[in-house]
Amino acid sequence: MSHVDILKLHTLKATPQRLCVLDVLKNYGHATLEDIEKQTKLKFPTLSLSTIYRNLNEMVKKGLLSELKLANKKEYYEITKENHAHLVCTKCGSIEDFLIDTNEIIKKAQMSTSNTILDATISFDVICKECLSRK
Repeated sequence: MSHVDILKLHTLKATPQRLCVLDVLKNYGHATLEDIEKQTKLKFPTLSLSTIYRNLNEMVKKGLLSELKLANKKEYYEITKENHAHLVCTKCGSIEDFLIDTNEIIKKAQMSTSNTILDATISFDVICKECLSRK
């Protein structure tokens, strides 16, 4: 499915800026606002940070993008996909998707608290194979 089709599916207009943001996220996988700004400004030098941020927020609200909030790190954005956890390298900071049924973990957590769990970001601190091989 093309980026244009994905935007239309989420009832968003397929602007060149949004298409560029999706290209950046497709290439990066997980990107900070600064990463996205740097890459989109290569193609649209006059694009303001506030415009990029507004577009990201709108795409998050529509469910096209997800905001990844990791402890002691900047927020990352990714194209929304099935529920998963993240493997975060403590040496280089790389982030890798880890396919696991996070719904089961959330259900178990919900059963052990009287609070209502709205959302969860599940991440594991790791040393990635690239950092391990650099020893």
